[in-house]
Amino acid sequence: METKRNIKYFTAPPLSVLTIIGIVVMVVGVILFAFAEAMKFQSIIILFVGLCVTIFSSGGKANDTDLEYQAAERIKSLQEMAEKKYEVYEKHFLKMMKPIQIKGYDFEAKEEPFYYRKGADGKNRTNYYTGCNLIFTSEKLYIYGRRFSMTDELIDQEIAATYFYNELEKAELEENTYTTKKGDRTINVPVYVMKILKKDGTEALRMCVEYGSDIDKYIEQITRVIQVRQVELEKRAQETAERRAAFRKKIEEEKAAEARGELVE
Repeated sequence: METKRNIKYFTAPPLSVLTIIGIVVMVVGVILFAFAEAMKFQSIIILFVGLCVTIFSSGGKANDTDLEYQAAERIKSLQEMAEKKYEVYEKHFLKMMKPIQIKGYDFEAKEEPFYYRKGADGKNRTNYYTGCNLIFTSEKLYIYGRRFSMTDELIDQEIAATYFYNELEKAELEENTYTTKKGDRTINVPVYVMKILKKDGTEALRMCVEYGSDIDKYIEQITRVIQVRQVELEKRAQETAERRAAFRKKIEEEKAAEARGELVE
């Protein structure tokens, strides 16, 4: 990962002095090309020089696309890694709920330094990122993920946990605000945290996510899976208990008949 370029993404001003110079030179070249007939060749050279300066000045800093690509590359194999770790494969997947992957920049990170920037594409980013893959089987929820820093290669953590559905309560979305200062201006950034809650009130999973229609859908689906599987597992447990009770009753009746000297078919 190109951590130095990523640090500059968060810390460098949008336009450096060299970039401004390059843009000015390009503008001069365009003006000369448009209005100075005798300087067509010179204006092309000036335009080219300005373009080179602009490209060179921005070459040491990552852009929005660079960060998105790096994050996507680091979480693209999460499901494959989860399947190998837990030895759970497609044949084990719950039919009513296929595996899902959630992701997002972490606004709750406690590590330092902590960087924030709103990209040219309008997306809010920090230098920490989390991706998680959730696999649903008939009895368990498997969680496997990765949390890492875009600016420090030493921060790269594995997220791994498994839960029986009867340990879980529901999934929900928490809406918070990240507040920061830019000069004299206060910036409030909406932050969305996806949580999977356990019955004891603690959190099986908590992570910042990119908000969209998929998240609302996932929250609803996960909660429904938990509820449906709990009912099914309780029903299965009750049926098993009833069969065991009937078997024990039969054994006791046979023993009682044997004690009385009766033959039980």
